[in-house]
Amino acid sequence: MRMSWEAYVRLCMHFRHRLWLNDSRYVSVEEKMAMFLTIIGHNERYVVIKRRFQHSSQTIHKYLHEVLAVMMTFAREMIMPSTFDPNPDSHGAHKSLRWIFKGAVGALDGTLVHAIIPASQQTVYRGRGKGKCYQNVLGICDFNMIFTFVLGWEGVAHDSRVLTEVLAEPSNNFPFPLPGKYYLCDAAYTNTRGFMAPYYNVRYCLGDFRRRRAMTKEEKFNHAHAKLRNVIERAYGVLKARFPILDKMAPYPFNVQRNVVIACFAVNNFIRKEKINDELFVQFEEPQMVTEQVGQEEEVEYATTVSHWGAADIQFMSNMREEISVQLIENI
Repeated sequence: MRMSWEAYVRLCMHFRHRLWLNDSRYVSVEEKMAMFLTIIGHNERYVVIKRRFQHSSQTIHKYLHEVLAVMMTFAREMIMPSTFDPNPDSHGAHKSLRWIFKGAVGALDGTLVHAIIPASQQTVYRGRGKGKCYQNVLGICDFNMIFTFVLGWEGVAHDSRVLTEVLAEPSNNFPFPLPGKYYLCDAAYTNTRGFMAPYYNVRYCLGDFRRRRAMTKEEKFNHAHAKLRNVIERAYGVLKARFPILDKMAPYPFNVQRNVVIACFAVNNFIRKEKINDELFVQFEEPQMVTEQVGQEEEVEYATTVSHWGAADIQFMSNMREEISVQLIENI
């Protein structure tokens, strides 16, 4: 079920105590949850679940959708916006850098999740150079690899465009940072108020700095920025390692596929918030680079040629970035 026994027991108890799930005549809460987690954890089809749990396809279908429906309520509890008042000494890597980037409240990035789409609708969902279809998911996580905001975007689009569209729709409830606070994001996004991006056309990937150390203040800033923003790469790494269905989705209706994705984020957050010893989180705990290259070139071009923010907002964040660059130089 892609989690420890302790995590599974606590998850079932949580759903029992909230009265979200109850035992039926022949199927317990624990078995309902086990069937659901086996399906989303291993992308198993009903025929495999029938053999393993000895239930009919109708029963499996019924309880898959029962658990998935209450998972949406669970997700609203598990995926909560940041307090915007982070403690730099709290759990997470690079605490000294977080004192310098004291306004950073987390990292923001998009990721692609595989989607099964009818042939007549596949054009907007098709990834560059590949026959597969995807939905673009925008996520924010704190420095403890806990996701604080998740929103699925129907189709493949530039990350900067997805963020712009999400911000434009109030019903998305995007947690815009308070004054002086910001999310760390990569060069696919505009460096503007609330969103701090690295210097463009300057080395950024962590692997580049292993071969040759940072020399200029811009390179030192980008190196420090990449170390901190790497938390969301690792968070996505844990998520996709736990739930392979995100890389090979089952042929459900699209609204069900979207809900399955949200459920995966919620369960992943639960394991982290409960402070359960988890092999995958331990594996990705050490700062390391987990990259996704799909569509990166177009995203950077879009972000650097199209601006959806005012000049004052862009200048404000440019000044803040410059101040941090100077501070990094002085602290060496």
